[in-house]
Amino acid sequence: MFLFNRFLYSIIRFVLVSVMTIAMVLGWSAIAHSQLPLLPTAASNDPHKPPSGVTRLGMYEIASVHSPLDRNLLFEIVSPTVFNRSQPPDGSLPVEVRAEEITQRLMRALDRTNKAKQTPLVSIAILNKGLILQLSDDQTTRPLRLVTVTDPDADYYGKTLEELAQDWQKILQAEVERINRLFSHKVLLQRIWQALQISIGLVLGSVMLWLLRRTLIRKQTALQVRHQEHIAAVKQDVVKRSEAETSTTIHTIETSENKTEPDTIADGRSHFLEMIQHQFSLKRQLGIYSLLTLLLFWAFILMWYIGIVVIMYRVPYLMRWWTQAVARPLALLIIWFFISLVIRIGKTLIDRLTDVWITHPSLPLSETQRIALRAATVSGALKGLITFVFITLGILQSLNIFNMPTSSILAGGAVIGIAISLGSQSLIKDLVNGCLILMEDQFAVGDVIEIGDKSGLVENLNLRVTQLRNNEGKLITIPNSNITNVSNLTRFWSRVDFSIVVAYENDPKQVLEILKQVCKQLYREVEWRDRLPELPQVLGIDDLSHMGMLVRVWIKTAPMEQWNVGREFRLRVRQAFEANNIQIERKLRIVSRKRII
Repeated sequence: MFLFNRFLYSIIRFVLVSVMTIAMVLGWSAIAHSQLPLLPTAASNDPHKPPSGVTRLGMYEIASVHSPLDRNLLFEIVSPTVFNRSQPPDGSLPVEVRAEEITQRLMRALDRTNKAKQTPLVSIAILNKGLILQLSDDQTTRPLRLVTVTDPDADYYGKTLEELAQDWQKILQAEVERINRLFSHKVLLQRIWQALQISIGLVLGSVMLWLLRRTLIRKQTALQVRHQEHIAAVKQDVVKRSEAETSTTIHTIETSENKTEPDTIADGRSHFLEMIQHQFSLKRQLGIYSLLTLLLFWAFILMWYIGIVVIMYRVPYLMRWWTQAVARPLALLIIWFFISLVIRIGKTLIDRLTDVWITHPSLPLSETQRIALRAATVSGALKGLITFVFITLGILQSLNIFNMPTSSILAGGAVIGIAISLGSQSLIKDLVNGCLILMEDQFAVGDVIEIGDKSGLVENLNLRVTQLRNNEGKLITIPNSNITNVSNLTRFWSRVDFSIVVAYENDPKQVLEILKQVCKQLYREVEWRDRLPELPQVLGIDDLSHMGMLVRVWIKTAPMEQWNVGREFRLRVRQAFEANNIQIERKLRIVSRKRII
């Protein structure tokens, strides 16, 4: 059932991506082909500048006339320059209006050509003492006027009106014959069959890409399983080596400690670095698989895009949209492909730098472990920043493609940003203080800290908030701007501050000796040796009062191990005192009862 659900999910996502690709190409082509007004830009708002697609050469303005079939260039028309389009002179028609009129007439000619049984003819005629080109067919007795040949046209081409009319007649007649040939029954069926073959090829190619993607996902899963097995094997090897080292140190504890402590630290560091290096090697391999998955996704998009464009170019009914499908949709695909690729490369570089940072050979083991915790927070913040910056750049570049004034958007965004910043100064404080926490390494994810009256394990740290999990399991969220004083209980190392009050009837030297024996015994055992960087220190008698003698012991532990070590040490002290008849002061409870009474 699980495999069937995953298969169904993959099929649904495959269909959705295919539909989105087709909709993007066809939808944009339809929008570009429709005669919608352009978005306002600096050029279109200025009536003294020619619009897009119009070239001004002194007293003349030039525009292009395209084929109604596939938007190929046929010829250029010329009109007198209109210096102020908001108030054009009487009897003067702007060249873009004339070009649009000719385009609409050619569209009507396309419909007539499709319906005609014989190839229509383009002829030269005279209308109102001017030369025109008209289309005659067998469907109607009235010819369709296509183009009027004007004096500015002839002057621009350096020909007479008759010569230019003959040239344009040949061009339009060849275009009409091409349209009539493409829409013939035989050619039309051939082109539709080719489009069907391309569609089948797209489906087969999509299935192959989907199978490759599933193979990559399986390899990623197998790689993660091997990584977990390797970590478990390394930890087990560390335990075995520690037991072997301890077995050789039974005779004299002092000699064994002086002999094995540097070796133990070096060996522990080497195993820790081995785990870190293996972990980052896994990340590099997973990054390669992730990059290949990304490339497969874009190969899928590009394959469908090219296939749709080719189909639109081959099928006569779709040829009018293929040039628009090649222009801006392709630019959008290129932009977002490089944006995603740059983001992926940036994240990979961050992982590489983090790997070098953690596995630096000159760092001690405690510092390496600390940096390993800090690196996850810093790399996560940097990856989020890179993603935000490049996605913003991609959006702005996409707006430029659609001729939207990004300068106005940025200016408006700056004004809105100032207004928001004035209304949310605490948010800015949170971000600034979050950056300072990361740079100064006050704490990281995995540390146990105290912030005011709140304490707990740091589960999440970002530039905005810090989240703690306390002893009761509550998740405490603290804005970074409220963090002023922080007590880090697990930075590099921790400590158990053990103190106990014993009665005056006990021999002080005997009490201190028993505590030293308990410390040595705990430090010697394999289970606790990796949690104790050094032998616990019995400081001595720290206070004398009417309740008894206060004896203090300092136990330096690995980060996060002070609670486990403290519990075990208290249990062993209680058992040792009971075995040696050491009396713990009991008068404190009696005194407190008298005070309550």
